Amino acid sequence: MNILTRRTFLERSLQVALGATASAFLNIPAFIQRAMAQGTIPQRNKKILFIFLRGGNDGLNTIIPWGDSGYNKTTRPTLYVPPPDPLTSVSGRIPTDADPTRAVDLGNGFAGMHPGLVGLTPVFNDGQVALIHRVGYPKQSRSHFDSQRYWENGMPSKNLTSSGIFYRAIANTGLAAGRKFPAISLEGSNPLLLRGPAPLTTNLADPSRYDMLGISGSDKQKLLSLITTEYRIPYPEKDNRELLFQTGVGLKDAIDLIKTIGLTANNFFDKDGTTHLFPIDAASNQKGFTSASYGYFKNIKTAAQILASTDAIIAGTSLGGFDTHNNQGALTGGHSDRMKWLGWTMHALRKFFTDVNPTLWDDTVVVTLSEFGRTTKENGNQGTDHAEAGVMFVAGGKVKGGVYQCSNDSWAVGPAGSMFQVNQRYLKRSVDYRSVLGEIIRDHLGATPAQLATVIPGYADARESLQTGGVTLDGTRIVGELGII
Repeated sequence: MNILTRRTFLERSLQVALGATASAFLNIPAFIQRAMAQGTIPQRNKKILFIFLRGGNDGLNTIIPWGDSGYNKTTRPTLYVPPPDPLTSVSGRIPTDADPTRAVDLGNGFAGMHPGLVGLTPVFNDGQVALIHRVGYPKQSRSHFDSQRYWENGMPSKNLTSSGIFYRAIANTGLAAGRKFPAISLEGSNPLLLRGPAPLTTNLADPSRYDMLGISGSDKQKLLSLITTEYRIPYPEKDNRELLFQTGVGLKDAIDLIKTIGLTANNFFDKDGTTHLFPIDAASNQKGFTSASYGYFKNIKTAAQILASTDAIIAGTSLGGFDTHNNQGALTGGHSDRMKWLGWTMHALRKFFTDVNPTLWDDTVVVTLSEFGRTTKENGNQGTDHAEAGVMFVAGGKVKGGVYQCSNDSWAVGPAGSMFQVNQRYLKRSVDYRSVLGEIIRDHLGATPAQLATVIPGYADARESLQTGGVTLDGTRIVGELGII
């Protein structure tokens, strides 16, 4: 199954299980037993939409520390983005008439954003997007494969951990129980973020084809009918047979549910009534983005529709093209294009969720991830290489927006400052990505502290300093949680 790879977890069995004590049902999976033993299941109406920026996004030309003298034309001769016009500066806000040839002022006298991100201006000015700099983890790997794995499994340097941080967020809290769609990804294959030992999550490789194995017409109906017929046969009881048997029924129900959402619809518009929120083809591309964006926006649209129309908790996708070793470009090119898409995404998602339900944006958090940042110094191919700390975006109606860890009081400037403190060419971290995700999982999804320690084991180790900050295992001082939720 490479078109629709998902099983839900025994809706019927888990609904029964949750209505009784764990001891009464010997076959309840261990994660459900733990969740029930640790108290009530968290609030069930909260949502997360994730976007993984694969390839290692250049954080220094995303949120630009123009107040640091180390950011200059010498270190970045072709990638340098000039500072904002000081006459446009408005404290704590993005000016509405930003110069597209300069960094866009973020109102703290130190940081700007890439001008391509200007689409998120309304969300930022309403205090609903946090721009977090200097994010990483201890003993940073500069391997794409390893670092993506650590971000996704929530356990830096633990290569053998095969469950994802978002999988555990729904499994170890009990949130997955009784849902047709606990979580879904829109990618070529299910990311580690959502993988785990039980079949709780869905991957929809192509939103336009969501039938089993691509089967259509009478053949598809025969297969679905066979599942229904087989379900009625009274097989002898065996351990976990009910769990496994229900998988086929759950798959059938999931396919039927997806069909009711209307994934082909794209009648979602900005305030002008003509600009599509999701430019998925030439007819809906009033923003003038390159055609390379169409697949990404189709996935974003589908993730948003599924979150809005089903009981899914988590949905998301990836955006590639961030491995910018060559010809990265400052104001034009592939990186600049992706900044435009990402900025518009934040605005489009807020407008979509608010239009569907005025409270849905308050119940949703949009978060970006990327395996590492890029080198402070531009390389000889007019690009940047693998480095250390980078940037995260966190948006939502209840997010405490603003600029974090990119200001005069959090950033050492100059040739020996923050941008050069690792091997004289890498930005040093001051935030652990697990602290950001930990806040979201606990304070947004509603996990208990005990549950959070099983979702992100680093919270159970005081030496990691994930909550309150301090010096970590590799000797780097971090600030801990930022209070963004």
